[in-house]
Order: sequence, then structure tokens, then C-alpha cells
Amino acid sequence: MPTRRMKILADELNQLISHMEMRPEPVQRTGCHPPVPEIGDWLATALDAYNMRRNREKCFGGIQLFGEPTWDILLDLFIAQLKNARMQTTSVCIGAHVPQTTALRWIALLERENLVHRYRDKEDSRRVYVELTELALRKMMYLFYDRCLAKAADGRSRPSAPSGSGLGPGEYERARNTILDDTVIQIRNRRRETAVSAGVSVK
Repeated sequence: MPTRRMKILADELNQLISHMEMRPEPVQRTGCHPPVPEIGDWLATALDAYNMRRNREKCFGGIQLFGEPTWDILLDLFIAQLKNARMQTTSVCIGAHVPQTTALRWIALLERENLVHRYRDKEDSRRVYVELTELALRKMMYLFYDRCLAKAADGRSRPSAPSGSGLGPGEYERARNTILDDTVIQIRNRRRETAVSAGVSVK
């Protein structure tokens, strides 16, 4: 659910856009504003991208034509965190659609770039989990931001206005960053609550 800060931001955005709509413009506006995305909107957007990749592979007859293991890893981990789920290293390797040794090299590269981190299960040290760092999580959300706004509007049966419609560059950037910040906090808090209830530690 949107936080109080996000609801306040939505009201501010509506006021800004309404103010801009009073100015004469060549393009007629619908008067509808994109809603603040919820975690479910981010998940639906990421799943669309995931399903498109899998359908592309089926259509063209294999994954060799479109080998992007690092992107598959990032996308899988992004979806997992939006689902509030953990992924073991073996599952991440399978999702990368490359041999395990190759996938492990890509995971190590992403770890060096501070995009993923690995940690062992306290109850069973043989289990190693991988997840996005907060830096990578924010970058993934930044990448999907405009598509997520459209998804959120579509899911609420309202026309989707362009995300930057009527806003100056500074206002648009501030609004986007606030939404990203609050959503990252929601994901982090939800993960901690789940970990506490399960009696496990979080990084």
C-alpha cells in the first residue's frame, strides 16, 4: 500500500499538473493523472519483461540468439524481491540459462560491481542466497519507472498520461525519486518483517 508520504506526493503531482493544464497548450489533455505505483504494479511490469524474453526465445527457437545472462540474473532477482522471496545461487544459475560455472562468473562480476550480494543461510551453511543490492534495486526500478506508471494507470481503468506530462524536468525528477525512495523502503521493511517472523537474519 502507498505510504502517507507517497499519498502526499500524489496530491502534489496532481496540483502541479492541474496548474500546468491551465496554460494554453497545443495538445488537449485528458484531465487524468497517473496513480502512484504499488509494489504489485512493479511486479506486473517486471513479469511482462520476463515473459517477453521467454516468448521471444520460444518464437525464435532457442536462447543462444539472445544470450544476456547478467540481465536474466538481475531480472530474476528483481522479481524475487518484489515477491518478497529469496533465491538460492543454484536457482539464479538456472534462470541465467547458461552453464553453472558461467553463471557463477557473472554473479561474481555483478557482486564486484555492487549490484548483487551473496549470503549463507544461518540454519544451513550449504545454502547460499543471492539478492540485489539496494543500488541495483533502485536502478531496476528507475529503468521500469515509466512502464510501471502506465501499468498502474491501466490497472485502475484510467487513461495513462505521460509520466512527465505537464511537469518541468526538476519536478518530474523529484517526483520520480520520491516514489523510488518510498518503494525501496516498503520492499526493505516488508523483507525485514518476513525475516523476523521466520527467525532469520537479513543483510
